[in-house]
Order: sequence, then C-alpha cells, then structure tokens
Amino acid sequence: MSNPASGGDFKVYVKYNAKAGRFYTKEDKPEAAEFEVTNFTAIFDMDNLKTGWFLFAPGVAPVKNMDPSLSEAAPKPGEGFKRGFELDVFSEKNLMGVREFSSTAGAVIDAMNDLYDHWAADKASNPGKLPVVKCVGVTPVTNKHGTNYRPQFEIVSWADRPSELGGGTSQAAAPAAASAPAQSQHTPPPAAQPVPAAAEDDVDF
Repeated sequence: MSNPASGGDFKVYVKYNAKAGRFYTKEDKPEAAEFEVTNFTAIFDMDNLKTGWFLFAPGVAPVKNMDPSLSEAAPKPGEGFKRGFELDVFSEKNLMGVREFSSTAGAVIDAMNDLYDHWAADKASNPGKLPVVKCVGVTPVTNKHGTNYRPQFEIVSWADRPSELGGGTSQAAAPAAASAPAQSQHTPPPAAQPVPAAAEDDVDF
C-alpha cells in the first residue's frame, strides 16, 4: 500500500543519527526546533511494528510502501527506496508524548531485529503489556561507508499499554525471523560504548 505523507496524519518523530549515535525529537507545534533526547527510554509499541520501503528526501515528507505483513515484503516501488521499519514509542518525560520512530539505517535495523527477538521471547510472560526500552549504549560499526553507531536497546521493564498508543495489532503477529527489513551484521560488533552525553541513569519514562 502506497502511503505518501500528505500532512493530515503527520506524527511527530524521534530520529536516530547513526553517524553521531544520538536521538533527536521536537515539540508538537509548527516551526519547533529539534533537540537531543539524552535519555532515550520509552514504551515501544512492538505489537504494531511495521516494515516496508521508505524514501526519505530533504525538506519533504517521507514516502512509504509498507509490507502486507512482517513475513511478506512488498515489491520495491522504485529507485531510492530503502528497507526500513516504523513504530510508535511513548514517553511523557523524555519525548513529550507519542513519537514515530523509523529508520532505514542498517545499524538501527540490526538493533531493532535483536530487540524484536527479545520481545517475542518474553511477551508471553507479560500478557497485555508493552516493553519499556532504554538505549543503554552505542556500538561503533565500521564498513566501506565509514563508522556508524549501532544503538543498544534493552528491555528494562514492562508496562500496561498507555491510552496514548491506542490499541490493536498488525504486522508483528508474524514470526520474529521474518521481521528483518535488511540483512544483519555477520561479524560480532565491538563492545558497546556509553551513549554520548547520557543523562542520569534511570528508567523513568
């Protein structure tokens, strides 16, 4: 399904800069400036994780072509599109509400694949709850494109679904192995480094 954003359903984002190893978001108001999220701890709506093809271009809304399910990939719509994921995350304290988190960066996709596996393994023991996820560090990954920083996501607790995230499930009912929107790194990464400019170590969200 083609889903070019047209403004009506626009969500405020939280984004990860893989070159810097930092998260950024903004207030939900016109002309708001981005600011760094120094404690990225939030409830992840893993039940509604989606994968697909994304086209990000400077100054315009992203164009998306989402997969029918996590086990069935949509055909590539055209040049410039990359595999990626999106889901909503919530933290009133750290993000000022619900934010849409998406990425096509390989380092972030690898981290999300690992998080998905942990969530899928533990969700039966936490019925009706969503994971509270914290970025506990970043790992440098060097390839032909230079050095990127892979976030290290950790489930620190489980919480009831907040009303702000709504309800329902979608693609994430599919097997975990099918969730990978891109190939994972085959070489074990070096040890994780602390998140740059990290806030006081707590799990409040």
